[in-house]
Amino acid sequence: MIKKKNDPYLYTFNHNPELKHLVMNRKKKNTAKKNKGKKLTEMAGLAIKHEFYLEASWILSTLFERKLTKIFEMLEVPAQRHPLTFAQLIKRVKFLLTGSEQAELATETSIALIDEIRNWKNQRNDILKDIPDVHVSKERLERLASEGVKLYKKVNNLLKSVKPEHIVAEKEKTG
Repeated sequence: MIKKKNDPYLYTFNHNPELKHLVMNRKKKNTAKKNKGKKLTEMAGLAIKHEFYLEASWILSTLFERKLTKIFEMLEVPAQRHPLTFAQLIKRVKFLLTGSEQAELATETSIALIDEIRNWKNQRNDILKDIPDVHVSKERLERLASEGVKLYKKVNNLLKSVKPEHIVAEKEKTG
């Protein structure tokens, strides 16, 4: 097996071409996952541009769930995958961050960010409860969507600043 330069996933196999095919599929799955996140981000931007603020907030909720799931998986390797609701995921990630020895990820900033996400989720839920009874102003919906975008950028920056290799190495040391 000879590794090609500048690409950790592409290999040339001298004896077994089936393995090459399997490695290539792995790379495609990763890019497909990233493309889904990019597509959702674009959809949220379009929803805000066309003043569909409530729809943008739901798309942002999905994006937050994806990012929180990534943090959850970085901090804890679950024995079984149990689907968590958005609220449960927020609680679980905050619990793991407060008790974590991962200095890169468990900072006061990241814990405050989780609290901001919880507050944003609660605002979103309050608006949804008010819609049938009260006219919800366009400004209130716009503020919810714009605050969600700002929080999403903060979460992205946090995850970009953390190197997953260090988290895995620390988990292996303690585990």
